[in-house]
Formats: sequence, structure tokens, C-alpha cells
Amino acid sequence: MAYYRGNFRGIGRMLQRPWLQPPCVKVAEALQTEAESVSPIGDPAEDRHPGLYRASFHVAPIIKEMRYKGQPTQRSGARLVNTAPHAWRVEHGDGRVPRYAPLQRAIDALKAAHG
Repeated sequence: MAYYRGNFRGIGRMLQRPWLQPPCVKVAEALQTEAESVSPIGDPAEDRHPGLYRASFHVAPIIKEMRYKGQPTQRSGARLVNTAPHAWRVEHGDGRVPRYAPLQRAIDALKAAHG
């Protein structure tokens, strides 16, 4: 019977390395492509800014400050951001805008694709 004992200090150091940033950005870009494909465009006759939400997705590489056992540590990552002024309404909905949830649908699609 095999037994695995993780080297958590080594795993923590690995998560701080700069070579981990490009794979994180690659996954965020795949998520961006999926989110753009399910985003609403809007009817130009009724919408003042048709297509603005779909065109406002951006991937930002980040270095996240975290604490591990009281010590500050950094982790590489990437964040998918939508900078449209009405992004919250499109994602969550309100009385005027229905809930489209393109980011949640994109996450669910990628989870289903990769198990």
C-alpha cells in the first residue's frame, strides 16, 4: 500500500514561482472565450450600448497576497474581469435586467468539460 506525505513547504514555494503565471493566464483566457460566447449582446433598438458587455472582458495576471501560518506569502494567478458599468446587473440581474450569469455559465461549462 502506497503512502503519500506532502511537502507543504515545497508546494508553497512552487505556488510562488513566476513560471506558474502563464498557465493561470491561459485558463483565464479560456474562461474569457467561453464567457464571451454566452454573453448577451442587446438589441440596438433598445440598448444604448449593444455589445459593450461582451467587449469588456479582460484577463489580468495577479500576485495575490495571502497569509500562511501568520506569514505573508504570495501566490501567482489570473483574474477575469468585466469592466462594463452594468456588469453586475448582467451577471446577477435586477428589476430591469434579467439574470444572464455569463461568468457562472462559463465556469460551469469549463468544469463540465474537464470533469
